[in-house]
Amino acid sequence: TMQSTGYIIRFFGSTIGAIIGAVVYNKNTWTWYLPMRLVFFLNAAFPMMFVIPVVPFLLELETECKPKDFLEQCWGLFHTAQLRSVWQPMTFVYVYNALQLTNAAWMNFLVEGLSFAAWQIGVVSIVGSIFAWFGIMAYQKFFFASNWRIVYFWCTTLASMIALGQLILVFGLNKKIGLSNVWFSMGDDVLVEFVIAVQFLPMCIMYLGLCPEGSEGTTYAMLTTWSNLAGSLAFDISTGLTAVFDVSSPTIKAGDYTGVWQLSLLCGLVGPLPLLLLGLIPKNKDDQRALQQDDSRNWYAGVAFITVMIVTLLITFVESIYEVYFNDEGEEPAVYDGNLG
Repeated sequence: TMQSTGYIIRFFGSTIGAIIGAVVYNKNTWTWYLPMRLVFFLNAAFPMMFVIPVVPFLLELETECKPKDFLEQCWGLFHTAQLRSVWQPMTFVYVYNALQLTNAAWMNFLVEGLSFAAWQIGVVSIVGSIFAWFGIMAYQKFFFASNWRIVYFWCTTLASMIALGQLILVFGLNKKIGLSNVWFSMGDDVLVEFVIAVQFLPMCIMYLGLCPEGSEGTTYAMLTTWSNLAGSLAFDISTGLTAVFDVSSPTIKAGDYTGVWQLSLLCGLVGPLPLLLLGLIPKNKDDQRALQQDDSRNWYAGVAFITVMIVTLLITFVESIYEVYFNDEGEEPAVYDGNLG
């Protein structure tokens, strides 16, 4: 489909960005590099460089739908959120994304604990991006007609098991089988990126089916915002957990990885918990169409939907401001991961 093809192109672009990022920033290893401010500038400028030249060629499709003003669109979104066919599957999406926690100190562990160079992290990022691209293509070719619940169950289970593989790296067990830290980290990252990419498209396909005629763009934006905010909440929770477990740079430099492995274990065990709600999402497109035949509405569900979205946005905003302006723990900044774009 056009949608899956679009995402294949997007993930291919991420691969190119990872390669460029690994090349332009290797301050401590190579004799030449771009300063961080220029890397940030390129990261912001690249999208504009590719988008602006094609703006004159964008085609506005003609439609017979009457344009809606801002208040009408807001009411339409609230009206849509009340539908059982919307709030039920989106409840799973929110809980699932919000509980996909990651070890926020992992990059520091690789640099401070295992002495990874910038180019090594860049290589790991490149290979991970390539296999994420392969994952999207694999779903389009082999799993497109598969049961969405089965795809989510196995992908989440595998991703959790692979994430727990971080413990092998923390305890140095990979060296006992003759596998270096870089190669093991690369393999772990590759498998996770591939599995996550495979399960990425089913929800995007589901979002399209939830959009009512006449407000497809607005509704799709709301649904993807809902999903992305849940992912942001997971990041906020992951960041907050670094205050619970001692994963500070001085501790890692001292060789104490207790907080690192405990945090990795927690994240790996929490990830599969949303699968208990897997029955909330349709099995496939046909099941989704059947669910959409149910036009029952729940006013309280609509209110809860919009409230959770607004509250999550505020939490993410406040947490970001706190980390930037008020977090004076004296920690060294996280290392650049070598991914441009």
